[in-house]
Amino acid sequence: MTDYQKMEDAPVGPLPPPYALSKLNDDKEGLLKGLTDSEVAELVKKYGLNEVPEHKEPLWKMFLKQFTGPMQIMIECAALLCFLIHNWPDFTIIMILLLTNGTLGFFEEMNAQASVDALKAGLEKKMPVKRNGKFDSIPVLQVVPGDVLFMRGGDIVPADCYWMEGDPCQVDEAALTGESLPVKVPRKDDDGKPFSGRQMWSGSILKVGECQAVVSHTGVNTMIGEAAKAIQEAGGKDIGVFEGKIIEAAQVLILITVLVVTFLFNFMFFVQSVPLTEVLEMSLSLVIASVPVALPMVMKVTLSIGAKELADEGGIVTHLTALEEIASMKVLCSDKTGTLTTAQMTVYYDDTAKPYSGYTREQVLEFASLASNEANKDDPIDSAVLRAYAKMKGASNVDAAVEKRQKEFTLDKDGFMGFNPIVKRTCAAVTASDGTKWFCAKGMVDVILKTNADDEGKQWTVENYETMSKEAHKADADLGVSGFKTLGVAVSKNGGPMQFAGILPIMDPPRHDTKETIRKIKESQVAVKMITGDHHNIGKELARQIDLGTDIRTPDCLQPPGDARDLIVLQADGFAKVKPLDKHEVVSVLQDKGLVVGMTGDGVNDAPALAKAQIGIAVHGATDAAKSAGDIVLTRDGLSPIYTAIQISRRIFKRLKSYVIYRICITVQVVFFLAALAIFYNLRFKALYIILLALFHDLQIVTIAYDHQIAGLKPETPTVLGLLLQSYSMGMLMFAQTMLLVSCGHLFLSDKYADGYFASVGATSAGTEMDKYMETTIFLQISNSSAILIFSARTVSFFFTSMPAWQLTFSTALGQVLINIWCLWAPSGLVDKLEPMDVAMVWLYDIAWLLFLDVVKMFAGRLWDKYKPASIDRNPALAAKDRNSRRLSNNLRPSYMLAQVGDHHGVDDKLSQLPPGQRNSVRLSRTFKK
Repeated sequence: MTDYQKMEDAPVGPLPPPYALSKLNDDKEGLLKGLTDSEVAELVKKYGLNEVPEHKEPLWKMFLKQFTGPMQIMIECAALLCFLIHNWPDFTIIMILLLTNGTLGFFEEMNAQASVDALKAGLEKKMPVKRNGKFDSIPVLQVVPGDVLFMRGGDIVPADCYWMEGDPCQVDEAALTGESLPVKVPRKDDDGKPFSGRQMWSGSILKVGECQAVVSHTGVNTMIGEAAKAIQEAGGKDIGVFEGKIIEAAQVLILITVLVVTFLFNFMFFVQSVPLTEVLEMSLSLVIASVPVALPMVMKVTLSIGAKELADEGGIVTHLTALEEIASMKVLCSDKTGTLTTAQMTVYYDDTAKPYSGYTREQVLEFASLASNEANKDDPIDSAVLRAYAKMKGASNVDAAVEKRQKEFTLDKDGFMGFNPIVKRTCAAVTASDGTKWFCAKGMVDVILKTNADDEGKQWTVENYETMSKEAHKADADLGVSGFKTLGVAVSKNGGPMQFAGILPIMDPPRHDTKETIRKIKESQVAVKMITGDHHNIGKELARQIDLGTDIRTPDCLQPPGDARDLIVLQADGFAKVKPLDKHEVVSVLQDKGLVVGMTGDGVNDAPALAKAQIGIAVHGATDAAKSAGDIVLTRDGLSPIYTAIQISRRIFKRLKSYVIYRICITVQVVFFLAALAIFYNLRFKALYIILLALFHDLQIVTIAYDHQIAGLKPETPTVLGLLLQSYSMGMLMFAQTMLLVSCGHLFLSDKYADGYFASVGATSAGTEMDKYMETTIFLQISNSSAILIFSARTVSFFFTSMPAWQLTFSTALGQVLINIWCLWAPSGLVDKLEPMDVAMVWLYDIAWLLFLDVVKMFAGRLWDKYKPASIDRNPALAAKDRNSRRLSNNLRPSYMLAQVGDHHGVDDKLSQLPPGQRNSVRLSRTFKK
C-alpha cells in the first residue's frame, strides 16, 4: 500500500506534470492505463498530496499574541506599576479590562483560520481513479499527477486535468474565471496554447457529459492552490487604519507623559522629599491618566454594535477591523458575475431582439421555446429561453407557461433533438392546435443560417441565404460589440423551406439595484472598478448599463510593472478577461498608491484578491472560499449592503474619533495640571483622585458606541497630526480652565474654599498635599468638565446643535450624579463635604467654559482644513478618472458635430475633409458608439 502521510519536504511552487503534453495525442493509450501503487508512491514524494498546505498557528500562541500589541503593552505597564506598589484595586480593574479585550480578540482571530479550510473542503471527497489497471473509488486527497479520473455530470473536478475520451462535456468555470456560461470540453485550443481546449480546472463543475481525464496538477500547483497561497501571503488584518493612527497619537501622548513623570519624580522625591511610595503612586496616576486603558474595550464594543447593525442590513462581519477600514475606503473593486449581475442568463425579446422574415419578436421567442427542453433545467440556455417565454406569457413560472403552450403545440413523436457540441443546435418538430406543422431550431447564428453537411441531424440552408446571411451577421456583430451573446432561430412551416426567424440577444443582466447602488457609492467619493474574468465586450456593455464607465481594460495592460501601468490601473473603470492573480495584482497596485481598497466577489477566483484587500466582501451566494477570505459576508442579493456598510463605518469612525479627542483632552488637562501644580504652587494632588477620574470616565464613555452620528460625504482619512491638533488645543484650554479655578476660585466660591486656598499656598504647606476641601472642589471640577466634554468632542459645531444618544446622555448623567452626591455627602471620608453653592458654581463655571471650548474646537478644525496636506482628502482613483473622462469627452466632440451632418454611410467622405488629429478622434468615437 502507498504511504499517504503528508510529505513535509515536498517541493513548494508550481511543478510540471510527470509527462510531456505531447503524449496526450502520441501516447493516449499509455496515459489511459493509469498508475501503479509504486508509481503513485514516487509521485507523492515529488508532488505531495492533493491538498492546500496549511500552517495553523497554535491556539496558545494565538491567545498570547492578543497581549503583545502596542496598546496592550502600555496597559500592561500600568498594571505592573500597580503590582509593584501593591495597589490591588487598580491592578484588578486593569487586568479585567486587559483580559476581556484579549479574549474578544482571540475568538475573532479564530475565524480567520477558516479561509484555507474552505479551499480544502472542495477536495475532501472520493472519485473513481484508475490504479493498477482498474477504477477504484479513492479520496481525492490521494490523487497525483498522471492519475486517470472518471467523471460524470455533477462532479467537482478535483485537480487540474486534461480530457482524454468520453462525451463532449460542458464545464461550469464561473467560480474560477467569472465566465457566465459553461465552456465546452474539448474545444478549439487557444492561440499559442496547445491542448488548452481539453483542459479542466480544479474546482470547476462538470455539468453535462461523462469522460476520462488525466491529472496534470494537484494541490498548490492548481489554480485553487494559487488562490490559497495568495490568501496565506495576504496575511491577517490585525490592526485597522484608524486604530493604528490612534496608537500613534497615544504614543505621542505617553511620551509627553513620561517626560512629565520624570520631571515630577525628581522634583517630588529630591526637592519636596516626598516618600518613595507616594511618588510612585503619583507616577502611577499619571501613567493611568495617559494610557487609554478602555480604548480596546471601547473599540470592540463600538465595532461589535456596528457589526450588529450591519447584520440587520444584510452583512455579517467576520473581521471587526473591516468596519474601521470601510470608512477610509477610496476604491471598491467589484467582481461582475453574481455581484453586479444576477449570475443568471436572460433572453431579451424587446427592441434589442432582431426579427426577420415577417415574424414578430414574440413569435421568435415562442419558436425558441419550442426548441427548448423544459426537463433540462441545468442547461443555462434552455432555462433562460423558457424563463423569458414565461415572462412574456405572464405565467407564474416556467412549468405553468409550458403547460399552457402544450395546449397550442404538441411535440411530434421523437420530434425533439437535443444540443451537443457537434451540431450546436436544438430542434423540435411540433403540431399546432390548428394542424399546422412547424419545425423550429435554435443555436449559433452561423449554424442556424446554414448547417454543416458533416453534422448529424437534419440539414438546411435558410431561404434567401445570401441576403439574410449579411443582415444576420451584421446584427450579430453589433450585438457582440454591445456585449451580448446571441441565439439564432429558424422555422419551417408545413414542410416548407427554412426561414430565418430572428436573433435573440442573451446576457447576464445587472441586478435591479446595482446601478443605483453604484451611483450612491460614487457620490460617497469612492471609485468603483469592475474586475471580471468574462469577455471584454460583455464587461464593457454591463459597465455602460450601470453607468460605471466604459474604460474597461484587459490584463495585457498590467505588464510590465511601471508608472504607466499604475496610471492605467488608477484611470480604468474595470478589467475583463482577468485571472485570479490579475485581480490580486490590481488590488496590490491600488494599495501601493496609498489607497484603502475594498473587493467584492463570489467565487474561488476572487478569494486571493478578497484576502489581499483591506476590506474583502463576499456577496450573497458566494463560495466557501470567498466567504472565508472575506471580512464581510453579504446575506442579501445586490450591493446595497455595501453602501450601508460605508455609512455605518463612517458613523463608527466619528464615534471613535470623538472618544480619542475626549480621552487625549482629559489626559492633557490632568498631566499638565499636576505638573503646573508642583512647579508653580509646590503642591501635590491626591493620586487616588486621578486614578478614579481616569478609570471612571473610561467606563462611562463606553456608551459612545451608541451615539448618533451622521456619515461623512467623503472617505475618512485619519491623521495623527489632525487628531493631536484638535485634542491638544482643547486639552490645553481645559488645563487653563482648571488652573484658573485653582488661582482665582477663592474670589467667587465659598469661604471654606478660600480658607483652604490660603492654607494651601501658605509657606508652611509647601511640598505638601493641598487642602482637602480645595482638593475635593478641584476634583469635582475636573470630573464635571471631563464628563460634559464628550458632548463637545462628538460634534464639529456647538455641543447643543446635535442630540446625543440617550445611552450616552444617561451614562454621563448617572456617573456625574453619583460623583456629585458623593461630594455633597462625603460618606466615606475620601473627600471633604462640599457646600451646595460651591457645587452649583462649579457646574456654571464648567458649562461656561464648554462654550469657549466649542469656539476653540471649531477654530482648530478650520485651521486644519485650511492647511492640511491636499493628499489626505484627495482620491487619486477619482481624480485620474475625471481627467481621463474630460480628455475622452474632448476627443469625442468632433464626432458629435459630424454625426449631425449625415448618416454613417457619408462619414468616410467627411473624414477626408478633417485634420488628421480630428480624423482619429472621429474613428475612436465611432468605435465607442458601436
